[in-house]
Amino acid sequence: MSFEHEKRESLRLLSGLENGNLTAADAYNLAEKRDPVMIHLVLRYLREKYPSTQAAAAGVSRRLIELTSTYDKVVAMSKKGEKDSITEWFTESHSMGEFYDAPEQFIDLIVEKIEG
Repeated sequence: MSFEHEKRESLRLLSGLENGNLTAADAYNLAEKRDPVMIHLVLRYLREKYPSTQAAAAGVSRRLIELTSTYDKVVAMSKKGEKDSITEWFTESHSMGEFYDAPEQFIDLIVEKIEG
């Protein structure tokens, strides 16, 4: 798969979960083809950007819960990605808040690290 395709599909997953443009089934179909690191970081990004204390979080939280409670494979992939050295590198080098206004840069950085 090309870098551009991976970036496009990963960004589609993130924005679809964030904006409600994807059903849980569609999100799963995108997620199952992504690297576990990407899954973990996308889910973490959305959880940190939309904490439960925020009024705007309700829709995003509902979509994340629906995805993870319906598709156990997504949870397993996220747990695997959490233990990866790329996730460790990201956590030590960046904060999610850096990318709240630049999700494309977030996805680009992760894809380049995974594929590089």
